[in-house]
Amino acid sequence: MPVGNKESLISAINYGADAIYLGGKKFGARAFASNFSYEELEEATKLCHLYNVKIYVTVNTLVYENEIDEVVDYIRYLHKIGVDALIMQDVGLINLTHQMFPNLEIHASTQMHNHSSESLNFLKNLGVKRVVFARELPLDYINNIETDLEKEVFIHGSLCISYSGECLFSSRLLGRSGNRGECAGMCRLPYELYEDDKRVITDGDYLLSPKDLSSIDNFKKLLDSNIFCFKIEGRMKSPLYVAYTTKIYRTLIDKYERGEELKIKKEDLETLESIFTRGYTGGFLHQDKDLMNVKSPNHIGLKIGEVIDVNNHKIAIKLNHDLYQFSGVRFKNTNIGININFLYDKKDNLINRGKKGDIVYLDNFINLKDKDEVMLTSPIINIPKEIIKKIPIKMEVKVKINEPLKIKVRDKENEIELLSEVLVEKAKSAPVSEDRIKEAIEKVGDTPFIIESLKIDVDNNIFIPIGVINRLRKDVLDKLKKVREDKKIYFEEKEYKEEKIDKEMSEGLSVHVRTKEQLLTCQKLNIKNIIVDDPKLMSDNLIYRIPRDNIHHNYNYKRLLVTDYASLDKYPHNYGDYPLNVTNHYTLDYLSKYASMITLSVENDSDNIKNIILNDKNNLNVEVVIYGNIELMIMKYCPINAIVNKDKVCHACENNHNYYLKDRNKEKYKLINNPLTHSTVIMDYKKIDLIKDIPIYKKMGINNFRLELLEETSKEVEDLIERVRMYE
Repeated sequence: MPVGNKESLISAINYGADAIYLGGKKFGARAFASNFSYEELEEATKLCHLYNVKIYVTVNTLVYENEIDEVVDYIRYLHKIGVDALIMQDVGLINLTHQMFPNLEIHASTQMHNHSSESLNFLKNLGVKRVVFARELPLDYINNIETDLEKEVFIHGSLCISYSGECLFSSRLLGRSGNRGECAGMCRLPYELYEDDKRVITDGDYLLSPKDLSSIDNFKKLLDSNIFCFKIEGRMKSPLYVAYTTKIYRTLIDKYERGEELKIKKEDLETLESIFTRGYTGGFLHQDKDLMNVKSPNHIGLKIGEVIDVNNHKIAIKLNHDLYQFSGVRFKNTNIGININFLYDKKDNLINRGKKGDIVYLDNFINLKDKDEVMLTSPIINIPKEIIKKIPIKMEVKVKINEPLKIKVRDKENEIELLSEVLVEKAKSAPVSEDRIKEAIEKVGDTPFIIESLKIDVDNNIFIPIGVINRLRKDVLDKLKKVREDKKIYFEEKEYKEEKIDKEMSEGLSVHVRTKEQLLTCQKLNIKNIIVDDPKLMSDNLIYRIPRDNIHHNYNYKRLLVTDYASLDKYPHNYGDYPLNVTNHYTLDYLSKYASMITLSVENDSDNIKNIILNDKNNLNVEVVIYGNIELMIMKYCPINAIVNKDKVCHACENNHNYYLKDRNKEKYKLINNPLTHSTVIMDYKKIDLIKDIPIYKKMGINNFRLELLEETSKEVEDLIERVRMYE
């Protein structure tokens, strides 16, 4: 269960989460959540362990070269305070962490685009124990992958329409990297679809905005599968959202284990819908084609009534659901939201609740003109602000004359026994009864514990001060609490030894072409490294760029450009592309064991590239993209098929038309479809042009450069290559 602050953590524990994941102030993929300070992380770890809840910390961003020492110190701290695992993305950092802290469990973030058995083999060799699968995969496919790694999938919450870890949209446009936890949500903005120069009419403008994933109706299939862990999205959601999503899925799991029908109360489902939803979809996980909500990127809410009359002063609403004062509602069609500070009945009396079937009235200070549907978007629900969950324990008390008082307490894993410093005496006048002893022992209400069984072995006619019993009871429970809080794996730190990697140095220009005209031009100009991603253009002397979702394909070409970790494992000794997200020399070194040359991430600036090269003792072959339109996003979803062809059998990508998305600033993003993998790529509208910086890169020791072509003409290609050759 995700938690973005302490209030959400309390909700997750109270409502039955087995594990929670959270982030610190840095290096987590939700940089704009409240997140936890060092002290709060330690407090959260103790609290989770007290209630036998696992705690996983997200260190799942790409790490720049000058951040390595800081992030290693952070990981060392997390290991020492006893977190149960780290969720990570950066390959170099994973390898570094595994080598330095071999006892620290690592989970591969969905940001690594984990999508095949080859991906899992790569991760296993890296030291990963659990893998969070890409959200583009169906359950049956995941279930059939054979691996001894633990499988985890997202089952509820917001969806990225892009392959996770493969989105550069907000990075390229706003300088806010999704791979660094700073996603600006470009998929939630309005776009227009164009076929050539003609706009395609759509039902809404939010063409990249998915509904929220829900597995409630399909949860038995998940429970019947070999998935080890079910994950809910929502570190930026409210404690109320955390409470109800946890409650619902906990209820389903418990009913499944008891052999009961997996049904949820209607009011709980409606409450969850009112707390947050963009509409629900089963997503790719459950092969639901109803994926998108193109009409709204925001919380829709629960329909609770309709406006039946409206004038300049009042809005009359016929309720089909209870409505409370101070709730938040949205008028669906006009998309205006308000908080209900004043709620009236038909006699114009102020009320704090309208019941299902009532007609209630609101002040029309929003100048609503038309009848509309009324959606509840902020319900009035109180949830506990403190931990109310109790830990069941068994207690045994032995009260024997001339012996110390003995109290033994047991939970499922621990046993604590303490003796009093004073001896039990034979009573001289007023003996202490067994009932009185029991009453003192059972005073555990202000502790995290609840006594499920109590055995008292007491002699007749004894005396011991009640204060002694109270103190020993408190001491034994305090000790049990501390033992539970301090549960952690053994801390071990080893020296990291950088591996020596020998590579034959190379230098040259590579050009990624997308048309036959571009290919012929490059061949005419004697370009040795020509990259193609269209099999129709491929020949033996070219480099084939493997699609990033190459799950079921095999390639027999001599030269390959690999784009993901699965391909690295499957096709070693080829070239590695920029989607491998190399932002530090540890990643460069590790991936260079698989590939003969690596293209650095386009998210690097020149300073970070310089630092990578300076710190790389192996003098490895690296390449820098110096020109072109970058792939912003790759999607399993095809807006052309969904909108133009209405999900019929689609050949739009082969109809010789060009398709674009146009944003609010009138910039056009070309869509490229891959008919082999049924994926869609959104291209950047603006070009990188760093050709003039070639001398700077050469001074760093970089001699390999890439041009990324899109729609350039033969003349434009010639001019580009001439510009590059000026610096040879």
